[in-house]
Order: sequence, then C-alpha cells, then structure tokens
Amino acid sequence: MFYQNWMSYIKEDTKMTKLAIPGAHNACTKGMAVMACCQNGTPLEQFEYGVRKFGIRVKNVRGVQRIAHGLSNGMTVEEAFMSFRKILDKYGDFMILDLRAYQKQRLGPIEIMFKADNDAINGLIEKYLEPEKYALTDIPDLKALTVGDVLSSGKRYVIHSEKEEYIYSKNIKLLEPWDAKVFGYKPEKFAKECVNYLRDLDSDGFFWFQTQQTPNLGTENGLKWPNKLDVLDRPFFPGIMQEIASDPVLLDKVNIVAGDFMTKDHMKTNEILRLNLLKGVVKPELTQEYAKAIGKTI
Repeated sequence: MFYQNWMSYIKEDTKMTKLAIPGAHNACTKGMAVMACCQNGTPLEQFEYGVRKFGIRVKNVRGVQRIAHGLSNGMTVEEAFMSFRKILDKYGDFMILDLRAYQKQRLGPIEIMFKADNDAINGLIEKYLEPEKYALTDIPDLKALTVGDVLSSGKRYVIHSEKEEYIYSKNIKLLEPWDAKVFGYKPEKFAKECVNYLRDLDSDGFFWFQTQQTPNLGTENGLKWPNKLDVLDRPFFPGIMQEIASDPVLLDKVNIVAGDFMTKDHMKTNEILRLNLLKGVVKPELTQEYAKAIGKTI
C-alpha cells in the first residue's frame, strides 16, 4: 500500500512546492497510436505507482471531448475522469490535475489549433470528480501551502488551469520549461543538459521538471516515437536524479518530476521519491519504512 498513500509519510509542515512529486507526462494516452502513446497505464494505475501530478491534454473531436496528443485522439475525457473517480473512491493522497486544451501545432507553414468544449468538460468534472467536495480552491498563499494543509482539508485534488477556464480550477503557477532543441538531444546529452533548467530557473509556485524527450524533425533524435525514446532514456534517469541529489541547490529546487511510461516499473517513482529522504521531509519515525518501500538508503 506504500505507493497508494506515500504522502502520509511526509512531515505535515512540508511545503507542497518543496516536495518531490512523481508526475506523468501526457497521463491519459494509454491505448493511443504508437506515435502518441506516452503511458502504458491508466490514471488509476499511475496513481498506484506513486504518480500525483497528471498532465491531461484534451480536444473536441466532432462533439466528443477526447484526450489529445498532437493529431492523435485517445480515450474520451469521460473515460479518463472515470479512472480518476476510482482514485477518489479508493485512496486519500492529494493530486494535481493539469487540465488544458492541447497546444497549437505547426506543420511546416501550417498552424493547427485545437479547441475543447469547456462546458462539456465542466459537466464531466461535476459528474465524476465532485469538485464542490474534493477540489482545492482556497489557496491564499501557494508558497505557504503544506502537505498537512491539503491532507487535513479533505480536498483531494487541485485542477490547474492557467486561465482558470474550468469549473473550480485554479492557476497554481506551474513553471514547465521546455525547448525543442534540448528535448531533441541525444539521450546522454539530454541527461546532462536538462538539469540546467533547475540551475537557471526559479518558480514561486510548482516546478514541472520534465525528463521525457520529444520526437521532433530537425533535432538530433528525429522522429523516434515515445516508447523508443523511453528505452533509450531510461538508463540515464538514475544519473539525472543523482546529479540533483548531490547538489543542495538543485535538491531544494526539485519539485514535480515528470516522465513517460511511469508504470513500466517502479524505477522512476523510486528515484523521485528518494529525493524526499534526502530533502529530510519524511517523518522521522517512518523514515526506515519509507526507505525500505522504495528500496533506497538515506
């Protein structure tokens, strides 16, 4: 049960923006075509592997709200929210739901815009996620928000929307640096360069540190699909986490760490959760149990 309630091991005065949180990039893309699939587990399965931040990209497809990744369409938003409902019914840890319409894409000189039907999505939020009961909306000072605050509030998630365009959504100041060139480097080069985002940038809110690479024409990797990139990247993931762990400044900054294929095994989650041991935010009486659960030492 550790991965289903790992937040209960954290000191209650720990700031949410200082906690190391596993995240899922394109969280609801299970079952998509190979060029778009970034996860091999449902949101419920990802949660049960320790993920607490979910990137959810949506678009309207002939009147049906679907999960989107570029031109590809995946499960319906209703199916995705049904999986999140199962989490609410079974578990008590807090989640960040990063919900937005898929960003515009450029194919040569052509720019493609994606839209979603916000009214339809709001209806699905109300139907499955009980926002009046479970959505955190009272955030007077994000920097002061603690694990204890969210766990004692009875609220179970926050819906992040920069423009607060969904019902009960909040702009939680989520910094997510990305550059096509950097994320298209060869894996060994990317592993070294991606950490520079933590060195060079600061956030007053959450920091969404992405460790997955992106296939793009004109980059060193070219058009390798996410599953292929993940195979190439996985051997470097522990090294990225160790570089962060060995630098007190980086360790203090690291917050949400995202990746692809978070349910392939527990490796990524374990490496991320180890950072909480090094940050000193695990309850002293539970430190040994926490360390044993992730197979790590302090």
